Amino acid sequence: MDPTASARDRTDLLLDAVITVSRGLDLETVLHHIVETAVELVDARYGALGVLGDDGRIARFLTVGLSEDQIAAIGPYPTGHGVLGELIRHPVPLRLHDLSAHPVSVGFPAHHPPMRTFVGMPLRVHGSPFGNLYLTDKRDGGDFTADDQQVLQALASAASVAMENARLYDVAQLRERWARANDRISRQVLAGSSPHDVLRLIGSQAREVANADLTAVSVPDPDTGRLVLQTASGLGTEDQVGSVLSTDGTFAALTFRTGVPMVTDDATTDERAEFALDLPVELGPLAVWPLGEQGRARGVLAAARTRGREPFSSVVVEALGAFAAQAAVALELAEGRADAERLVLLRDRERIARDLHDLAIQRLYATGLSLQRLARTAPPELAEQLATAVDEVDETISLVRTTIYRLQPGDRPGGAGARRIGLRSRVITEVDAAAVPLGFGVPLRFEGAVDALVPPDVADHVVAVVREALSNVARHASASRAEVRLAVADDLVLVVSDDGTGVPPGAPRSGLRNLARRAHELGGSLDVGPASPDADRSGTRLVWRVPLPTDSTPGD
Repeated sequence: MDPTASARDRTDLLLDAVITVSRGLDLETVLHHIVETAVELVDARYGALGVLGDDGRIARFLTVGLSEDQIAAIGPYPTGHGVLGELIRHPVPLRLHDLSAHPVSVGFPAHHPPMRTFVGMPLRVHGSPFGNLYLTDKRDGGDFTADDQQVLQALASAASVAMENARLYDVAQLRERWARANDRISRQVLAGSSPHDVLRLIGSQAREVANADLTAVSVPDPDTGRLVLQTASGLGTEDQVGSVLSTDGTFAALTFRTGVPMVTDDATTDERAEFALDLPVELGPLAVWPLGEQGRARGVLAAARTRGREPFSSVVVEALGAFAAQAAVALELAEGRADAERLVLLRDRERIARDLHDLAIQRLYATGLSLQRLARTAPPELAEQLATAVDEVDETISLVRTTIYRLQPGDRPGGAGARRIGLRSRVITEVDAAAVPLGFGVPLRFEGAVDALVPPDVADHVVAVVREALSNVARHASASRAEVRLAVADDLVLVVSDDGTGVPPGAPRSGLRNLARRAHELGGSLDVGPASPDADRSGTRLVWRVPLPTDSTPGD
C-alpha cells in the first residue's frame, strides 16, 4: 500500500473522529465516542477510558471490545493499580511491547482475556488530569507505533475541548433544573404546605436534578431518636416509608449526629453505606446530607445511583446540599407554625377558662342560692324538687371547675394533660431490645398514622404482642432474619415474620393462645402460618389483626 495514501486515509479518519467527538454535548456520549474512536484509529482489539475521581483514582471505567458476559466474569473494574496506575502517577504517553513485562504489572484477574501490546494516553481538561485512554492488542499482531501515539495525542487534544464543552453544557443544564426545582419548592414552602408534602417534593426534585436512582429523607423519632424514613422516591422504595433505619455507624446516622455530609463513589466498598431498605439492585454513588447545621440537624437527605453509574459531580453534591438546606427550612417553618398555632390554642383555652370562671360559675352559683332561698318557703313536695335542682347545679359547677382545670396550660404528671409516649416509639424500643437475644437487627416498618389512630388500650396490646412474638422467634425459630410491619387504617395489622424452622408439630402453644386471646378481646384475629411454604426452611408469619374504633382520637 502507498504510504502516502495510508497517511492520508488516517488523517481523514482522524478528522472524521474529531468532528464526531466534538459534535456531542452530552458528556456520557462524548466519553463513549472518544474510546470507540481511539480503538478505530490505532486498530486495537480492546480499549478503555478510565475517568479519575477526586481522590486521583479511577472512578469510572468505560470499555470497548468486551462483551457483557466477559465484563461480568472479570468482576469489579480496576481502580488504578499496576500499569493503569502508572499513567495516573506519571501522566505521559506510554507504549509497551508486553504488558506483563512492565515492572509495576500486577497481572490480570481471572477470566480476563489475554492482552499483550499496550499504548496509554493521558487526557487533560484545562491542564488538569481528567482520565486516561488505554488501548491493547493491535489487530495485526504488531506493536503500537510512534504514529499511533501521535494520532492518539491529536485525538486527546480534540477530546479535551469536547469534554470541557460537554461538561459545561451538563453543568448549565443541571443548574437550570436546579433553579426550576428551587422555585417549585419555595412556592410550596411559602404556601404553608405540610412538612410531609414539602419533604416529598424535595426528595423527588433532588432525584430529578441529581439524576439519581433513589432519594430518601429521614427524620428522627421524637422519643427514641432513631431515624425513620419519611419520604422516598425511586427503586420501589415508596412503599417502605415508615421503616426504621439502621443504628449508629451508618452514613445516615453519622451525618445526623455530626452534621457532616458524607459522599462515596461506591457504596458496596464501605459498610457504613448500608441503607437498611429492601432494594432490587446494589447502590454505587451515595451522598448523605444533614438537614440543618451541626448539632441542630433535623434529619438527613440521601441520594444514590445504582452501582456502575458515574459518581456525583461537585455541582450535583452542591445542589443536594441546597436541597437539604431547603428541607431544614421547611421543617423549621412548620415547627414555627405549629408553635404559633399551639400558642393561639393555649390563649383561647385560657380565655375560655377565665370566662367560665368569671361568668358561668358565678351565674350558676347565684342560681343555686336563689333556688335554696325558694326551697325554704316552698311546700315540701316543691322543696324536694328544688333541693334536687340545687344538687344538679352544684354538680354542674364541679364539672365546670374540672373543665377549667383541664384547660389550664401546662401538663401535670399523671393528669389528663400528661404526655404519653407514642406507640411508634414503644414498638421501636421493643424491636431494639429484641436484637440482643435474636443476635441480629430486625427491620421495622410503619404504615399509616400509628400514634394518631391507635387508642391507648389497643396500643398496650400491640406492644405486648410484639414482645411475645419476637421472644418466640428468639427461643424457638433458629432464624437468621426477622421483620416487623405495623399498618393502621380501618384495621390494625401487625405482621411478624422470620426465616426460621417454622412451628413444629406438637410444640407448646401457650404463647400463641395468649396472643389469640388478646386479639379476640378486641374483636380481631390471629393467623400463624409458614412465611415461605415452598422453601426448605419455611419460616413463620404471624398476622395479628384487630379493628380500630372509628371515633378514636389521640389521647382518648
